[in-house]
Amino acid sequence: MVDLELSGLDPARHEILSFGAISIDHGRVQLAGATTGLVRPTGPVEEASIRVHGLRPVDLEDAAPLPEAIEPLIEAITGRVLVAHAARIETAFLARALRAKQLRLRARIADTNVIGQLWLGERDGRAPRELSLSELAYSLGLPVHTPHDALGDALTTAQAFIALATHLSVQREQTVESLTRADRKLQAMRTYPTHT
Repeated sequence: MVDLELSGLDPARHEILSFGAISIDHGRVQLAGATTGLVRPTGPVEEASIRVHGLRPVDLEDAAPLPEAIEPLIEAITGRVLVAHAARIETAFLARALRAKQLRLRARIADTNVIGQLWLGERDGRAPRELSLSELAYSLGLPVHTPHDALGDALTTAQAFIALATHLSVQREQTVESLTRADRKLQAMRTYPTHT
């Protein structure tokens, strides 16, 4: 599970300010191996983003710049399937950061936003278009751990992923591979809805 806190949502203009990663092994969250870090931005942090994640310039001034700060995250995600909420945003920023180090993001990615929409579509007969991490956690009856904190969101995402895999496996056996393809199933559900 990986989560990034950002200075905005445009990878061409905004930056990674912090990251959190937690692994899951054999269906269990591995808190002991959690990775987190702060990143010193190269530009100003806008007030709007500070209101979201609470990371002020003074909190980041002693952090390493991205090429150095991201090393523990690269180590944590290497060789793993990535899981993120709203993965398109996280992967856009990760891919840019890795490109700067002449690396590529090759991991398969499972998106708890998409998997959650699929699960709710199967459960309720209608899938929402977007689903915040907090909304997903509440739907699953899970706690929300320190929202908009990279490590807190990574933990919430990890627990949501395990719960979603469990719920979806009731209907059909799920694998990590099938969960990385949840977007195809969700698209098919929206294209060919079943009416009950």
